Amino acid sequence: MSNEHGEMKSLRSTIEPLSNQMIRGKENQEQVHTFLPISILLAEDNVINRQVVLMQLKKLGITQVDTVSNGEEASEAFLSKKYSLILMDNMMPIMDGLEATRKIRAIEEDEKWQPIPIIAMTGNVMDEEKEKCFEAGMNDFIGKPFTIEALNNVIQKLQQPSQEPSLSREITKR
Repeated sequence: MSNEHGEMKSLRSTIEPLSNQMIRGKENQEQVHTFLPISILLAEDNVINRQVVLMQLKKLGITQVDTVSNGEEASEAFLSKKYSLILMDNMMPIMDGLEATRKIRAIEEDEKWQPIPIIAMTGNVMDEEKEKCFEAGMNDFIGKPFTIEALNNVIQKLQQPSQEPSLSREITKR
């Protein structure tokens, strides 16, 4: 984001870490304590919506959340830091969430990086909108306004430990 002097300004918020997350094992139904360091990029242009999601994430014990207010900033932040997942609003100025997702997916493909989970956040819950999100490369969809339970469910679904080895990526500073 640029201020009136053209200087770049970043909106970043840090959420206090929770020591661990509870995950229910599939083989046995007892609870298992597992450390899941989660770093989220929240791309949301509406200040109030951003604050609501930040409060919900804090209640879920998410360790770190960086915020940006448009898709261009989201793609830049993606290149500057490794995130566990991205919460992407669809309707933002400068570059919308769909275009930002397509840009991120193209970078991942070019660099042969493992795709980052991207969750669409939008008030338009029509089937056509959902289809646009999936076509752009988003992994899941959550309609606004959403409950903390719905947010937790979609995050947990996309953060289950993978059985496949992942390709790591190095972040290059410019």
